[in-house]
Amino acid sequence: MNKSEIMTMKDIAGDVILLILANPEPLADLGVNQKSIYVKVVGYDEYGIWVEFTNFKLPKLKTEKGEKPKKPIYQSVTGSLLIPWPLITSVVHFPGVDGFDLPSPFESKIGFDTDDKSDEV
Repeated sequence: MNKSEIMTMKDIAGDVILLILANPEPLADLGVNQKSIYVKVVGYDEYGIWVEFTNFKLPKLKTEKGEKPKKPIYQSVTGSLLIPWPLITSVVHFPGVDGFDLPSPFESKIGFDTDDKSDEV
C-alpha cells in the first residue's frame, strides 16, 4: 500500500493488529481481560472484527472409544472470535512490519480453481 492509498478494513484481513477495547469485561469469560490486545484478523462484518482465537478449551463429547466421558475432557482448538464494534475503541495496523503483515501476493497462488473447493471459507 502506498502513501496515496486510503486504508480500509480489507487491508487488515490476515494481519496481526493491536486492538484497543473500550471495555474488555464482556469478553472476560473467554480470557480477554486487557484493553489492548494483539490479534490476527480473520475477517470482519457489520457486527465486528473476527479474530483468531488460539488455545480455546473445548470439551470432547466422546472418548476415543466413542463413549461419553465420565469426567470432562478438554482439547485445545483454534477458533474465530467475534469482537463487536461497540467494544472497539481503535485498531492499530502495522503495514510492512515483519510478522504483522500479509505475505507478498507474489508468494501466494494466483488464479482460479474450478474443481477444488478446499479453499472455500
